[in-house]
Amino acid sequence: MAWGGFTSAELEWQYNPRETVPEFMTHFERFVKLSDETRAQLGGKIDVRFGDGPKETMDVFMASDPGAPVHVFFHGGYWRSQDKKDYAFVARDLVAAGFTVICPNYDLCPDVTVAEITDQAVRCIEYIYRNVEEFNGDRDNISISGHSAGGQIVARLATHDWEESLGDATPFAAVIPISGVFDLEPIRHTTLNEDIRLDAASAADNSPMLDAVPMDVRMMVIVGGNESPEFVRQSDAYAAYCGSAGHKVPVYKAWGANHFTVLEEVFLGTGSLFGHLKRFLQP
Repeated sequence: MAWGGFTSAELEWQYNPRETVPEFMTHFERFVKLSDETRAQLGGKIDVRFGDGPKETMDVFMASDPGAPVHVFFHGGYWRSQDKKDYAFVARDLVAAGFTVICPNYDLCPDVTVAEITDQAVRCIEYIYRNVEEFNGDRDNISISGHSAGGQIVARLATHDWEESLGDATPFAAVIPISGVFDLEPIRHTTLNEDIRLDAASAADNSPMLDAVPMDVRMMVIVGGNESPEFVRQSDAYAAYCGSAGHKVPVYKAWGANHFTVLEEVFLGTGSLFGHLKRFLQP
């Protein structure tokens, strides 16, 4: 057995969405088309640099009025693939609802480690916090979300000590991990690890389930109802872990959604969770 009673083939199916969703390319193609349309519609500040790494840039889609709530979305791709430009569609309907939406990039494995990606995400949040007025944003109303690997990223950001660098222990008000991986140990036993290059120690060090519990911010966890049992279990387990410290963290399962279509359910106005997302981000 590779891990947790699973064979290597079973783990690959559980944790590699390209195995569970064989038509994954049709979803990526739709995301690219929607994102191209979103950039054409919204314009935006493209490739704003927040750090020195090759990919430490972000795309900003600004609200029309100053003092707007800000939402930051970290894309997925198992820390080894994907690009912010293909996820601009998450901004379309939030900007129409009065938000500024920011989509950061980060350098990818194996060029960097998962821990270095977290450091880049920290620099991104620090930059946004310090310069939020340039993006028509409200410093007191910043929220973050991330999909897949991005779910792990925002869960790690929720445990970071921000007081030293920003003088604010809670620089964002809400956190939404979507289809995240919160215990990285099983990833070591899949082909994904050929690029991610985790060992036992780094898998533990970068697992939100083994990290400090999150700061006292609002959080909800989202996962697709049709995702693999392990993705669903990890979301439930992470919410329970946060609950052990007294945080109330609901888990929303997007009915009928797989690992990719869950994003459409959350961020598109026609999605089943879009209304809830807006309410959650504007308490």
